[in-house]
Amino acid sequence: MTQAYRFEDVLTDAVLSRHRDLLVAGPSRETVRPVPTRILARAAEPADGAALVTTRDAARTLLDRVVRDVPTLERDRLGVVDCTPTHDVVRANPRERHWSVPSPTDLTAASMAITECLETLRDAGVERRHLLFDSLSTLLLSADAEAVFRYAHQVLLSGGATGLSLFPVYTNVTDGTDFERLKHLFGGMVRVRRRDGGREVRFVGIETAPPGWVALDAAAE
Repeated sequence: MTQAYRFEDVLTDAVLSRHRDLLVAGPSRETVRPVPTRILARAAEPADGAALVTTRDAARTLLDRVVRDVPTLERDRLGVVDCTPTHDVVRANPRERHWSVPSPTDLTAASMAITECLETLRDAGVERRHLLFDSLSTLLLSADAEAVFRYAHQVLLSGGATGLSLFPVYTNVTDGTDFERLKHLFGGMVRVRRRDGGREVRFVGIETAPPGWVALDAAAE
């Protein structure tokens, strides 16, 4: 029987200290969607906070998912950067924790909002700040790929996120060349696929990770 892994079996504290920027890639949104928050749940500790960036999902949907899946992150230590074309009528978060960007393709405004969000969390005393995107594929579908690469690179280098940074991408709607270039921006990658009613993951560029595809424990899905 194939061993089923949990993220804590592979993404130990020592590994996460060396691989803080992770691309999470799979063939579709449905395949990838639960995995980034499960990884975040592995990394987040009490007193941590996070900036959540949404380009497609409603801000409230992403916020509620993180609160549900990452019990160590309390809502008052979460900031939301809403880049969806139609923003939530009711703010997902208090005004001081919610930033609205006119469009997901307004990369300059989005970058500024992410920086402000992380700085606000820092000023509130949150020392370890994570960063979670809902998807980079939305940007690659609607903006110049070169601009998206520069944007992602800038966000990663800004230093505002002192914890884990997670960027999902869906390969079924992402150009193969763009995906190959995107991979080189990150310190590691988690590939995801569906098999036999469950999910398998493959850790790429992550030291001490098991080779090849491994089953993901159902509790981690």
